[in-house]
Amino acid sequence: MVRAVSTLRRLCLVAFALAAPSLAGCLPYSQNEGEYELIPTEVLRDDCNLLAEVQGDFQLGLQVSGRVVRADFGVQNMQLLGYFLEDGDAFTADGSVANVSITTRGEECLLDQVRVHLDATTQCVTQFDGQLRLVYASNGVARCNCELWVRFEGVQGNTRCEEEP
Repeated sequence: MVRAVSTLRRLCLVAFALAAPSLAGCLPYSQNEGEYELIPTEVLRDDCNLLAEVQGDFQLGLQVSGRVVRADFGVQNMQLLGYFLEDGDAFTADGSVANVSITTRGEECLLDQVRVHLDATTQCVTQFDGQLRLVYASNGVARCNCELWVRFEGVQGNTRCEEEP
């Protein structure tokens, strides 16, 4: 009887050891970590000419841990948090900051919140393509409410897919 329990215990430990990586979400994704420039390819909506104001901050510092995606986004030094989808190399991330003072359309605005939503798909280890939505929300001043929706290429170190060695 002692031997049966010991054998059962060993089988359970082996089964747990084999299953643990999938339970922890440690799946291999081919996207490099590091700094990416987000290059707009199509503007879908730009209420307040935001792209001209924020394009210099379209940088993303990407970190990947298992399926979890963290990114430092240049606009308002925002931290985005998201994940890789289970069925491929697509990922999503969101972030927000509150009580932000900005200048838009030449006017000073106190925003209740700035929100970002990003959806992207890995094209190769140094590039992903996607869509980004940037929202300026002010409950008090309607003219300060703005949205920017843009399609983009995220490129690391000026190395697009076709240029990889």
